Parts: sequence; structure tokens; C-alpha cells
Amino acid sequence: MKKKKKREPLSRDAKILLMVGILFLSGMTIAATFVNVYLIRLTDNMGLMILQNVSNYIALLGSFLFGTYYVKKGSILTLLKVGIVSSVIYYSLILLLQAEASKYLIYLGIFNGIGMGMYYFAFNILVGKFTGEKHRATFFSYQTSFSYIFGVVAPMISGAVIVRYSELTGYYILFAFSVIVYILAIIISCLLKNVKFDEEYHVLPILKLRHNKYWNANRYYNFSFGLREAIYGQIFMVFAYIILNNEQIIGNLNSAMSLIGVLSSIFIASKFTLENQKKYHLWASIIYLISIGTLAIVAKPWSLVMCFILNGVILCWNSVIFQTMKYHLSSRAKDGFNDGDYIIACEFPTAAGRISGLLIFYGLNYFCGGFNLYRGLLLAVSLGLLIDHFVIDRKLHWMEDEIIRETPQKL
Repeated sequence: MKKKKKREPLSRDAKILLMVGILFLSGMTIAATFVNVYLIRLTDNMGLMILQNVSNYIALLGSFLFGTYYVKKGSILTLLKVGIVSSVIYYSLILLLQAEASKYLIYLGIFNGIGMGMYYFAFNILVGKFTGEKHRATFFSYQTSFSYIFGVVAPMISGAVIVRYSELTGYYILFAFSVIVYILAIIISCLLKNVKFDEEYHVLPILKLRHNKYWNANRYYNFSFGLREAIYGQIFMVFAYIILNNEQIIGNLNSAMSLIGVLSSIFIASKFTLENQKKYHLWASIIYLISIGTLAIVAKPWSLVMCFILNGVILCWNSVIFQTMKYHLSSRAKDGFNDGDYIIACEFPTAAGRISGLLIFYGLNYFCGGFNLYRGLLLAVSLGLLIDHFVIDRKLHWMEDEIIRETPQKL
């Protein structure tokens, strides 16, 4: 009987980085679950919310460009910490300004963008340094699993807190707790080993590449992800609030989705390999189409509940496959550049996709805003994963031939 091969354990620094990543995602989960609902209640202006996110992503791109020039001269851990501190400032200003925050949303978006940009620039590079190709799927699977475990409890409690307190007080309590979690992430990040970088990162030359099939696929995949994520993230929770008009029920549904996500991510962590990623991505694409598409067409409480359940099953699959593919394609692109160059460069098509999605949404919202617009956009988003699946299959056949060629043959 053949013994099952054990997974190699993550290194000490990879484990610490994993803890930082989990805390950062947890802080985002607490705050971001209801932040769009909070802003729409505060401002009653979807256009202003969209512009805030546009400023957010522009600042994110600026942060990445700064990081490429700073990292050789300074410490990448400084960038990681500055990123988390900027997120602390963003939510702290919301706490301090309260109702006055509506006047400064676009400027607040800049703080949030700097935070996300600095953090993910450093985090993505450190993942590449502290994990090998064999461990990345495991790293991201565990990160997703733990973030979902936290997410099981957080949305349910968040919704109860919001409903428990009058006006917007409950939201301020949640934002304060997010600040505490971010500060804990900063403290734990101090345990990481400082990594020196002698090489320079070459982002702009990569963005000009045209005939590298791996980079072209990566660029498309990240742009599509960004466009879809921006529209979905801007609409979904507001859409759910319009249908239910109850934050506590929405919080309970988010908790149920996270619980399903925990079980699903544990499954994908044990089953997912480069060899079967195509199959899992196709299943995730079909389920996503059914989930979001049904909600967009029917827009009833039962279709919303079904959407939360199905999303719990497949969103972690897509996250793991997306992250693994990004690193795998970056390692294959070469063309005189290293993996880190491509990983950083990926953030530009991602941000371009997000900004494009938001500007499309802003234009449509200006001329014909309202519930039916949200339905139409969600229906369009529901097709995104399936389109991605066939585009990547056409471009690279999901690298099946290369994977088979590189896999050691059994004797």
C-alpha cells in the first residue's frame, strides 16, 4: 500500500507572514462587510462612493510604483507596516469624523489606497521569498481557511452590533475593532526576518511587453479579476441591504457563507493541485454563474440566501486558483525579468480593471442609476469567471501539456 506523501511544513517566517495576512484580512472582514452599507446610509450617494474607490485604486497604483523604487534602498518590512498603519488611519478618521466623513470620502480613499498598495506590494514579495512553488497553494489555502473561520463569527456579531445600537453607532464600534486588529498585525509583523533586496524591480518595461504568452495571460486574468471584483464589491452588500433592509440578517448570512467557506477551503487545500486546477476552475465558474445570475434575475430573499450558500462553496476555490496561477505564470514568463517583477506588475492590470469597472459603473449610474442597474451589472459579473476559464484555456490550455511534461513519471 502506497503511503500518502506528507506536505512539507511552512517555514517560520512563512507562518508569521501567514498570521499577519490572516489578521489583515480579518480587519478587512470586520470593516468591509458593512462599509458600503454604512457609506450609502451616510451619503445616499452611490456616485460619491464610486469616486472614493477610484481615488483608492489610483493611490494603490502610486504606492506600488513607489515600492518598486524604495525596496532596494529601504526595508520591505517598513512598506508592510506603513501599509497597515495607513489602513489604521483610514478607519480612525472615519471614527473621528463620523457624519462629517461624507465631505472627505475621496481624500479618505487615498489613505485606504496607500494602505492596500503598500501592504500588498510587500506581502506579495514576501510570499515569494518565504514560500516555494510547492507551498504557495498550501499557504493561500490556509490563509483563506483561517480568514473564513474568523469570518464565521465576525459578520454575525457585526450585524447584531449594528442593529443593537441606534443610528450609526454600531458601525463606529466595528471600525474601532478593525483598528485594534490591524494594530495587532503590525506588532506580529515585527517578528519577521528582514529581507534585503539587491535587485531592482522593472515594472514599466513589463507593462510594455506584447509577445509573452504567460504575461499576456496573467495581464488578462488580473484585469478581468479587478474589473469583476470592483463591480461586485461595490454592489453586492448594498443590493443585499435593499432586499432585506436588516444588517443582522445580512451578518448571519455572511457568517453562514464563511462557515461553508471554511469547509470548502479545507477541501480545496487537500485536493487542489496544478494538475486539476482546470477542472475546479470550471466547476467554480458554473456555480458562480448560477449563484450570481439567479440573484440578479430573481432578486428575492430566497435567491439571496442561495447566493450566499453557493458563494461560500466556490469563492475560496477561485481565490486559491487565482493566486496560484498568478505566481505560476509569473515564474514562467521570464523574458529577462524575475518572478518578483511580474508579481508586482500584476497589480497594475488588476487596478486598471478595478478603475475601469468603477468608471463604467459611475457612467451608467449617472444616466440610469437604481436597483435595475445593479441587477444588470450583477448578471454581467456572473459571466466573468466562465469567460476567464475559456480565455485561459485558449491562450495556454491551463498549461496542461507543461504540467504533464514536468510531473515525474511513476515507474
